Amino acid sequence: MNLQIYRIIHLFGLSLVLLSLGGIMVHAMNGGTKASNSFRKGAVITHGVGLLLVLVAGFGMLHKTAHDTGWMVGKMAIWLVLGGAVAFAYKSREAAKILFFVVPILVLIGSVMALYPFPVTPPVQ
Repeated sequence: MNLQIYRIIHLFGLSLVLLSLGGIMVHAMNGGTKASNSFRKGAVITHGVGLLLVLVAGFGMLHKTAHDTGWMVGKMAIWLVLGGAVAFAYKSREAAKILFFVVPILVLIGSVMALYPFPVTPPVQ
């Protein structure tokens, strides 16, 4: 597949993750629980599909480019945090409020890492 197609799929997956997390966080901040969320199943499916698209397209882009893979550890850590954010958001209203500010910062960090990948090993001279 073309690198641009992988990028589009990656961004689409990220938008699904953020859409579902935003809905769940707002529901939790308004005092909602897992049981009271009438669209919980849809939100969790959207979140999971988004995470899968981000992962598959991310590895597809990695395959198409010749970047050093050192920054992948940070990107995978962000992916894991975004994956577990659904469970954390339902813990309490305060947790959802914290996530409401942490998630965009994680996305910003991931974007910077993608635009400016850092090598783990110094270049050989």
